[in-house]
Order: sequence, then C-alpha cells, then structure tokens
Amino acid sequence: RYVGAYAKQKGHPVQLLEETINSNILDVLEKIMAARAEVYGFSVHIWNKPFVMRLIAMLRKLRPKAIIVVGGPEVAFAAERIFAEQPAIDYIVQGEGEICFSELLYSLENHEPIPAHIAYKVGDEVRLNGGTTVIEDLSILPFPYPDLEQVLAEHKIVYYEATRGCPFRCAYCLSGISHNVRKRPLDMVLADLDRFIAAGAPLVKFVDRTYNLDEQYFLPMMRHLAAAKTDATFHFEIKADMLSERVLDFLEAVPKGRFQFEIGIQSTHKPTLAAINRRDNWGKLADNVRRLLAMNNMHIHVDLIAGLPYEDLSTFGKSFDDVYGLHAHMLQLGFLKVLPGTQMQN
Repeated sequence: RYVGAYAKQKGHPVQLLEETINSNILDVLEKIMAARAEVYGFSVHIWNKPFVMRLIAMLRKLRPKAIIVVGGPEVAFAAERIFAEQPAIDYIVQGEGEICFSELLYSLENHEPIPAHIAYKVGDEVRLNGGTTVIEDLSILPFPYPDLEQVLAEHKIVYYEATRGCPFRCAYCLSGISHNVRKRPLDMVLADLDRFIAAGAPLVKFVDRTYNLDEQYFLPMMRHLAAAKTDATFHFEIKADMLSERVLDFLEAVPKGRFQFEIGIQSTHKPTLAAINRRDNWGKLADNVRRLLAMNNMHIHVDLIAGLPYEDLSTFGKSFDDVYGLHAHMLQLGFLKVLPGTQMQN
C-alpha cells in the first residue's frame, strides 16, 4: 500500500490488487489479466512466496511481453537466487521500495537507464544496481489508505507503520538489516490515527518491529489513543522487558479493550537465545507480563518460534511451559511461528 500510494503521488497510474493465499489462484490470475497492465509488481513475503511464484509463472505464459517486478523481504536480499528460482522475473526491488519502484516506473516509461537499488539481468548476468535501500525520511510517505471507507466496508484489517527498522540483530529476522530505526513525525502519525478513528476502524495493527523502543515517541501516541473517543482497538508488537514503571502505571488506566499487545518471547532456552542473538531479561519480562495480565484491560498475545537452533521438542516444551505458567487462564499462546523447513514430531 505504501509503495502504491507513493507511486500514485508521483503521477504513475498504479492499480492495487489485494488478495490472500487462500484465494483461488486462477481467480487471482483472472483479475490480474483484466488489468491489462504493462508492468506487474508483486510484494513477496514468507507466507505468500510459493503462491506468488506460481502466479508469476502463469502470468508470463499469458503476458509474454509484460514486465514483472518483485520486491519485499523474501526477494530483496537474494537477487541471484530469486532470478534462478523464477526466470520470469525481470526486476527485483532491493530494500524498501517506495522511491526506487517509482523511479523504475519512470525509467521504463521514458526509456532511461535502470535506477539504483534495482537488480536485473542482462542475458545470464545478474546486475545488482547499488545494493539495498531504506527510506530515511518517513514523512515523504503518503497515507496508505486513501480507500479507507471501502477497506472497512469489506471488513479488512487495517495495518499501520509509524517506524521502520530495528536496533536488534535477531538471526531469524531481516528487520535489523537497515541498522537504524526511522520514525514518522509524531504529528503526522497522530493525524493518520485520527483518520482511522474518524472512519470507525475497529482494529488498527501497528507493524512496527518493536513499538516501544522510544518512550518519548510512543507514549504520547498511546496517551492520544487512550484519550480518544472510540471503540477501536490498537495492536502493538512490544518487547515487554523494556516497559518502564511510568508506562506500566499509565497502562493500568487505559480503557478496557483499547490496546492489545503481541509480545515476542521466541524461546526461553539459553543456548537457543545465544545462537539467535536474542537478548531478553527473562525476570523482568515475566514480571511485566504478569503485571499486564493483572490489569485485565487488554488482550495479551505471546509468540514462540518452533525450530530454532539447539531446540528440540523437549526444550520447546519447556519454553511453552515457562510462558504458559505466567498466567495460564489469561494468556493466549496460540501463535506458534514455525520456521520454513522445520519438522517437529509429536
């Protein structure tokens, strides 16, 4: 949505098509064909890559002269491998795509050289044109839901991004690759959130990698949302051992159902945590989760990952028991991320 909105802002006639991997692939292909575009761009993530790659192969047969572009975390950092896996791809956007995808469209329209941060092939040679890119100034990004009323009428979940990047270096995650965290100006964030509230969005999910990194930034935002006249729920991914007493005291008075937290724990097995470069203060994390649960005014959701290094069914079971023991009757532990290729047997 951000890529499309930015391209439209720059004058490119972009049409957005949103589907899920549960859609019938032939139905999706039919909708794509109906657009009769010259350039087709696909956002590739861990959950949709097989679906998208099949779709691209089918599209290439029906549109042999079309230009096919991919971007997203599953393709941006491995261009040579992706071109080998799917030769139908023409260009790969490397990194955050708003600026470089828009520049690519301009270059294609005007027959100019391929811009930086776009990987492409000349014959069998893969050319990495400048490496990956990041958007340093998030204020340039337009509001990603110009069609908000239609989105809500279709009962779709609304996602929002106030920050990008992550200071941590967890081995299983690509978010720390940019090595810095960038923030959208707070006044712009509050204005965007007010648009969601005014439209009656029932749920807004922040996709910030660690929402509670900077208390001077996120706490004013939370105070704004807590004071708003709305029945909306706002979902945040947080690192629980970073919550200060000031924040915990504030959260006790938040209206019931206004916030929900997703807390990444991943594992409590120390050799595993060392191997994945994950650093948590388990004592403080556990105490803070218990305190959040005792408030009884927000939904708490915790994550474990199955298939991490040095972890087998027994150690994973202990992580499960450690987390479940925090407050079993009030805690949802149903979102078990399983790494690709992992096989765990009962």
